[in-house]
Amino acid sequence: MAVKQPDGGSGQPVKTDSGAENLARLIELLELEPLDVDRFRAVNDSSLTPYRLFGGLIAAQALHAAQRTVPSEYQVHSLHTAFLRTGPPDVPLTLVVHRSRDGRSFASRTVTVIQSDQVICTLTASFHVEEPGVIHEALMPVVPGPDAEGWSDPLDADWGPQTAFEHRGRLETIDGAVVRRYWTRPVGAVPDDPALRACLFTVLTDFWAMLPAVESIGLDPTGELQHVSLDHSIWFHRPVPLDEWLLVEQRSVATVNARGLVFGSVFTGDGATVASVAQEALIRGPRDKA
Repeated sequence: MAVKQPDGGSGQPVKTDSGAENLARLIELLELEPLDVDRFRAVNDSSLTPYRLFGGLIAAQALHAAQRTVPSEYQVHSLHTAFLRTGPPDVPLTLVVHRSRDGRSFASRTVTVIQSDQVICTLTASFHVEEPGVIHEALMPVVPGPDAEGWSDPLDADWGPQTAFEHRGRLETIDGAVVRRYWTRPVGAVPDDPALRACLFTVLTDFWAMLPAVESIGLDPTGELQHVSLDHSIWFHRPVPLDEWLLVEQRSVATVNARGLVFGSVFTGDGATVASVAQEALIRGPRDKA
């Protein structure tokens, strides 16, 4: 499905000053400081992510640390992040990379993210040299393009990292499951660097990731509840084209024992599958918290 540009065909996203500034700040926060061989320092910004660290950004920084230790011809094809605890956004992070494997076609890295002598999360990333093969992929959902009527900003789309991207979303219930779909793209130009784009994409896959699970069990996402990411996985099927609209679909799979699981798929406007995403989170309503 071809996607029309909502700006009259210029191909450039509609920009806002705060959004463009936040996009530039996100890119800046991915610039890690080398401390030693396979050790890096990362900082966050409490004006972007107040109160506590944002898991999507921490995973992106950990991915970038891993990328710094592999040759450029190796591109990330999967990452798996385990969030162990949160922390304040104004205390620097130390990222320690372990070189698990270096092969002719694949490389693997494990990154430990430390703040104040405590492990915040661990990330395992696998990298692959591009090679030809038979292609099969699921069909993209049949939905209108981002300039069509019926789309609106997703819930709370005015939060720091989210404003670095433009969003047009809708909520549906399909076969008893809550499904969120939204079009997204950066509000400004992003360097043509596959590694950087994979990191920015990691950030945006954590937006609203658990809301379908929260909504599927009848809880109000804006009400009194606790939902905390436990783990986050991405499988990259193609290099991420962040210079065009992408369609994100998030579908609730199950919520049992106060843990919800959501699967996601990301497509280009012409139907190519960019990535698959999975996230599990702890979900507690007011009575559960008591």
